Amino acid sequence: MNMLKSLKVQGGFKVRVAAFGEVLLRLATNKGLRISNSRELNINYGGAETNVLAGLGNFGIETRLISKISNDGFGDAIISYLKSNSVDTSFINQGEGRTPIYYLEVGSGNRNSKVIYDRKNSIFSDINEEDIDIVEALKGVDILHLTGITMAISDKTRVLAYKILNYCKENNILVSYDSNYRARMWSLEEASKVTKEILPYVNIYSAGILDAENILGLNNNKEDKAEKLKDYYDEITKIYPNIKYIFSSFRGIKSASSNTLQCNFYTNNKLHQSKIYDIDDIVDRVGGGDALTTGILYGILSNKDPMYISEFAAANSVLKHSIYGDGNLVKVDEVESLMKDGVGKIGR
Repeated sequence: MNMLKSLKVQGGFKVRVAAFGEVLLRLATNKGLRISNSRELNINYGGAETNVLAGLGNFGIETRLISKISNDGFGDAIISYLKSNSVDTSFINQGEGRTPIYYLEVGSGNRNSKVIYDRKNSIFSDINEEDIDIVEALKGVDILHLTGITMAISDKTRVLAYKILNYCKENNILVSYDSNYRARMWSLEEASKVTKEILPYVNIYSAGILDAENILGLNNNKEDKAEKLKDYYDEITKIYPNIKYIFSSFRGIKSASSNTLQCNFYTNNKLHQSKIYDIDDIVDRVGGGDALTTGILYGILSNKDPMYISEFAAANSVLKHSIYGDGNLVKVDEVESLMKDGVGKIGR
């Protein structure tokens, strides 16, 4: 079955992707400093769903964010940031409330990066059906992207997410879901319960070995990572036949500044793995997983073959590590250049 036969052409673009999620103010230290000895913090904006939309917007895909933000200077700055990355903000409700914040202590060498959340009682956590028109917000949309982070924020975000998921299922809108488990936001037990409730709605699923084991409760005795993952993906698609694509990455950590990365992309009972990339002198790892998702969605929407999708997603994620901030501000030709030529040629 071709999941994309019903995609619509609108506004000169082949597809449209919407996401439901929270936008955060990011305050980060400079590399080499801790929060305790920083005298300044760098401002950026991001969030898992936002990062995916910004990446797709830079690829020329028409995107839309469904959200709620403050009606102050921070809210206006968020709108400006989204528009600069070609994200439609028509269905973002601005009102009275606080902008969620996360503080990033940037790691280096053998010291890992650390995140401190200040997002409790944010304006987005209070969102409800009166804040958006679901029918209008999803008009012309082909894929809805959602993450476990949104499901963990509050009961209200979860209730609205289920309404959106039901609408998507009734109207043949594909659903992309990233488990994106955050231990500081909810327990594994709660994440497991909610994930199992969501998966019957999902068509494109981001989940690795730990998600399969800790959230879905799967287990096998395979020692080879690829074989273990393939078995998990086989089992997931048997339980949830609506899921047509599953993906994840294998990351090797030499230090906070040097990693390896490989993409795993599964469809039609086959696992396709990209080459293994060495990532040296990491500028910013935050958003690397979202960049992988961006690459996967772009490949699916563009009807690329599975190996291209795997290689493109990996290269896109690798490039994100060289860019400061949550968003991945690269173009398709830059990703394909890394796929084809590797590092070393100057773009002239």
